Amino acid sequence: MGTVVDVLGVAALFAGLLLATVGLYGLLRMPDIFAQLHAAGLVTGPAVILVLVASVATGEAEIVTSAVLVLVFVFVTSPLSAHAIAQAARRRGSDEDVGP
Repeated sequence: MGTVVDVLGVAALFAGLLLATVGLYGLLRMPDIFAQLHAAGLVTGPAVILVLVASVATGEAEIVTSAVLVLVFVFVTSPLSAHAIAQAARRRGSDEDVGP
């Protein structure tokens, strides 16, 4: 049973890293700050969840507790930071190059 959990942990880790890589590619390729925030926001949650699920596969209480705390922290701060960045970009006038 331990081998199955290890394989699932490695699969979750690779899936999370793949999603993070796709998000980074989208972040670099998008034309304006609002599209970049959209690309980053779409993959932040699933990528972080998968990487933290992979860390839970270790089965150690300290790691599981840390993973849950990091997950809560990311879910609280990610929308707040994205909103602050979008609001600052709108105030600066970056919405001029956004499509219709």
